Amino acid sequence: MIKNLKIKIALMLAISLFAALVLLPALVSCELLESQVERAVETQEIEESGEDTGENTEGDELITVITLWDSIDPKERLVLLESRDNFVSQNRDINIEIRHFRNQEELEDQFEASSLASAGPELILLDFDGVRRLAPENVAKAIEDEVDYNLIIEGLEEISSFNNNNYIIPFRSIDFLALFYNKDFIDQAPGDFDEVMEYNLEVNDPGEGQYGFLLNSTEPDWIIPFIGGYSGWIVDYSSNSLTLDNRATQKMLEFLIAVHGEGGTMPYGLEYSEIDEMFAAGRAHMIIDKVGSLGQHQEAGLNIGISKIPKVMPAGNYPTPMISGLGFMINVNCYGRQLEAVKDFMKYMLSEEVQMSWTIDTDTFPVLKDIDQNEGFSSTGLLFDAYQQAKISRGKPDDEIIRVIRDAIRDNIEGVISGNILPDEASLKIQEDAIRLRAGIVLEEEDEEIQAEG
Repeated sequence: MIKNLKIKIALMLAISLFAALVLLPALVSCELLESQVERAVETQEIEESGEDTGENTEGDELITVITLWDSIDPKERLVLLESRDNFVSQNRDINIEIRHFRNQEELEDQFEASSLASAGPELILLDFDGVRRLAPENVAKAIEDEVDYNLIIEGLEEISSFNNNNYIIPFRSIDFLALFYNKDFIDQAPGDFDEVMEYNLEVNDPGEGQYGFLLNSTEPDWIIPFIGGYSGWIVDYSSNSLTLDNRATQKMLEFLIAVHGEGGTMPYGLEYSEIDEMFAAGRAHMIIDKVGSLGQHQEAGLNIGISKIPKVMPAGNYPTPMISGLGFMINVNCYGRQLEAVKDFMKYMLSEEVQMSWTIDTDTFPVLKDIDQNEGFSSTGLLFDAYQQAKISRGKPDDEIIRVIRDAIRDNIEGVISGNILPDEASLKIQEDAIRLRAGIVLEEEDEEIQAEG
């Protein structure tokens, strides 16, 4: 009996083992099939919702992402974000990520390092000093067809290049001088300095501290424009060499002697702050000032007019103050879809629509030569008038050069007006002093680099 029971148990175990061997593969196959179906359903749901696949819904193009770094002021940054949002809403296949830096030096340092490592943002927005800093390092792309420089005001076009290649796309113009006049005294700005001097003769009362026009001749930036008025300039942009020893500089110095010297109609030696206070008090009817001071004068309640600085005498041209600006530089590693997206963004930012919105919402000016033909811009009054000066301004040289030019002029101008040195001798001395100063600065910078490396 026990023997029969053992036989039955063995038979049952054999049948169970056989069933397991036959059915297990079928069960595994069913589970795998069910898992594959579930994954297929999940994938379809994701694709339909456009999430986490790296692609958009079938039929849409891939989104191209470009990164932009800036170090601009808070007011300008708000407008930049608005411009970005408007562009992205019109170009659904492009997205722009923006990173802000505390200052331009930090931006330039990080951009240079990342670009050399074949990384970094596609675009940076900075002032024009960035050209001289970054272009020699081969981290920025030479501008080819991203902008037509024939559309850009001359002052910014001429400081956009390095070694005969353009490296920055001008976007906004800033920091230039213009004539400010008090419309409570003057209905229309004078066209030349003959008229200015005649007006001074009529209204000047030195005893009462009353003047028709005052010039800040102690600051080189205020007298450099007159070199341009006599058809010369301070630097050759193509070679970055100094050009101060010329007939135009001599005539500028002769002009200063005429208006400040014995028998002149203006006192010499007044500081900028003194002239500004006299203008605010109505004791100076006309001055040359920075366009950025417009809001300050308006807040003081002055009835302001702005125009181009009057033509120099005798029978000269309009003076050409220096101008700077903001512009875009492109990473040398930017190409393909990213570069095409950058071009689209540049076209948008240089449109009249954007140029106008920035003019109204920031303290900057356009860069397009013909935007003053835009009906909306022509109705902006003082901004339109100030832009007439921007259009004939000259590009501000890079910081190293302008520093030595300022120092050389400042060191010699008082001697010219006092009669201790003649204009032709002074123009040569200004050139020589500037060259010596420039050489000293270069040597000093080289010493600092050697010490840093050591």
